[in-house]
This record gives sequence, structure tokens and C-alpha cells, in this order.
Amino acid sequence: MRIAVVDDDQHLAELLRIWLEESGHECAYFPSGVEFTRVLRRESYDLVLMDWIMPGMDGEKVLRWMQEQSITDLPVIFLTQKTGEDDIARVLNLGADDYITKPVRQKELLARINAVARRALPQSQREVIDIPPYRIDLSSHSLYCNGDMIKLTQKEFELVVFLFKNMGRLLSRGHILSSVWGHGNEFNTRTVDTHISRIRKKLDLIPENGWRLSAIYHQGYRLEQIDQDEMRVGQA
Repeated sequence: MRIAVVDDDQHLAELLRIWLEESGHECAYFPSGVEFTRVLRRESYDLVLMDWIMPGMDGEKVLRWMQEQSITDLPVIFLTQKTGEDDIARVLNLGADDYITKPVRQKELLARINAVARRALPQSQREVIDIPPYRIDLSSHSLYCNGDMIKLTQKEFELVVFLFKNMGRLLSRGHILSSVWGHGNEFNTRTVDTHISRIRKKLDLIPENGWRLSAIYHQGYRLEQIDQDEMRVGQA
């Protein structure tokens, strides 16, 4: 997963980065809530580990900002020294998915990340993604539309899987690059644009067929399924 760590304690952040990368995750570090919200306008992540108490914009303010920006599909785990029942209840009621008390312990951290990921992204555990008219078989790397196989390159298939597993989410080009190609923003983002264009054409991901694969200016892409009412309005 692509995980953002937001904490003004650089020593702890470095330790978290080591633990996360050893477990196969990609880690981005932000020393303040302000810097994280600035980057979150154009980047996307699978999960956020965020300190509750930070100077300037603390974790609670960041969480409220995310809700105001309608960023509600990004799981957040709070890191906190607060252990009072009222404090924990308040932050969970605000929308945090879980919390970890400091000092952070490696096994607990990884276990809680995995638990939150299973709840937030349950489709990632499936061997078959079945969203009519598409059926994606992860074990055989096959994609079918209305029963007919669609020929894809390996990277096209991996990109399709990533988009369908994250339907409805705005995914930055950097997020797509690191998840599908294993490269970050330093890699040519035109690669993403070219492959998006190909799979949009091969899968007919167009509003007339009930799908929208949108390019969001300066941000990335979002795959959405359009309901029948919206399709009728668009065709009127």
C-alpha cells in the first residue's frame, strides 16, 4: 500500500518508514498537517498514519479538512499519547478508522494497518472481480466483457485491476505509477495517460455504456459506474 505518515517527530517517522518498507509498503513522510493537506490536493494514498498532536494544524483539524474536501474514502489511523475513553471516542466519531497509542509497537502497527485495509478495501482480497459486464480473474490474469475475453498486455491488465479495486476513488498519477509500475513521480506520467487511453478504448469505458473513466486536471483519474438515471439525463 501507499501510506502517508504525518508526524512532526522525525525520528518516529523514520522508524515507521523502515517498518513499513520492510513490510512491502511505500511510505511518504509529511512533518506537518499543513504540508500533508497541500500535497493531498494532487496526490492520493491508500492509508494515513497521523499524529494527533502537532503544531499548527493538528490531526483533528486535518481530519475535519479531509471531510470538508469530501476525502472520506481514505482510511486514517491516529497515533496518539491520549488514552482517555472520551478522547478516543471523539476522534473515532470524527471519522478516524483506528488509533494506536504511543510508544508505537511494530507488530501492533502492522496488524492494525492490515485490519483497516481489509475493512476499507475488501475487494483486494478477491480472486475474481465480478462487476457486470466485466469479470476479472486475478488467478489467470484474464478479463472478460459479456463473456468475451479482452486481450490486454500485462501492464494494461494490472492497471485495470488497480482501477477496479479502487472504483470511485481519485487516484493520482504518482499513486498509479508506484502501484502498477513500481515507480514514483520521477517516472514519466505520460505512461499512465497512454495506458489509460488504451484501456478506456478496449473496455469501452464510456458514459454510453454506463462507465466514466475521468481525467481530473492536475490530479489523476477516477473510474466510476454511472447509474441508469444519470445515463438517461446524459442522453436526453
